[in-house]
Amino acid sequence: MKASSLPPAPAEEDTLLVKTYLLHVILLDVLERDIRTLGTLALKLPDVYIRGLSGVQNRVIYRLTAIRKDMRNRGIRVYEENRNTKGIEALYLCRGYQRRFFMLWSYVKAETASELCVYLGISLTSDDDN
Repeated sequence: MKASSLPPAPAEEDTLLVKTYLLHVILLDVLERDIRTLGTLALKLPDVYIRGLSGVQNRVIYRLTAIRKDMRNRGIRVYEENRNTKGIEALYLCRGYQRRFFMLWSYVKAETASELCVYLGISLTSDDDN
């Protein structure tokens, strides 16, 4: 019997990698907007906040670079990203298979906030108040 010459079908890990990629792209957009906004506010120490968020931004960029490298190694390429009022959609190729990934904005917001908390070393829950 002859072995199949088809590449392996996309796995759950491939979809998770695309999701992580999209969340990091959005996180960079959020950080960029917030850094610009901080520069326009009448704060006592805006440079401190801006430097803090810029440091997070640099770590996100570093992680995004690693994600892109992992995607390339797995044969994944996002070729279209669409944002609309409902959410964000990515069309991508995974080892020759065309795939689609979609997230609602409410989910994106929650996941982005969670990811930002990891970078900041803080928790969104008030359990730390005890």
